[in-house]
Amino acid sequence: MSNPERKTFSKGAVIFKEGDSGREAYLLQKGKVRIFKNVSGRRITIGTVGPGQVFGEMALLDNGVRMGTAFAEEDVTCLAMPKANIDLMMNEANPGLATLVHSLLASVRSMGEELALARAELEEVRRG
Repeated sequence: MSNPERKTFSKGAVIFKEGDSGREAYLLQKGKVRIFKNVSGRRITIGTVGPGQVFGEMALLDNGVRMGTAFAEEDVTCLAMPKANIDLMMNEANPGLATLVHSLLASVRSMGEELALARAELEEVRRG
């Protein structure tokens, strides 16, 4: 297992894009990251990440694509954990736990889609 790599991103930087394959997950040490989805050409925020939180892990755990874009709201410092490390942890986990994790991820992906659509519809209603 390789050591996590410290990475920095300037305010306004895109850390990864919705639909990309995942190569690493991130543990945020400093700054703030916004996760958004594109819905009908608009950026719909589905979450924010603060210090001590992990983001970008879902695509590594279920081998899916990034469900949203990660955007540095402030200057960001994080530790990048390579996919190989996540794969090793999952391979060493109890098979029942791996099944549970994959089930939870499927639910979170579905809820993320529903949240983005609901927020987009709410924006439309507010615009009148």
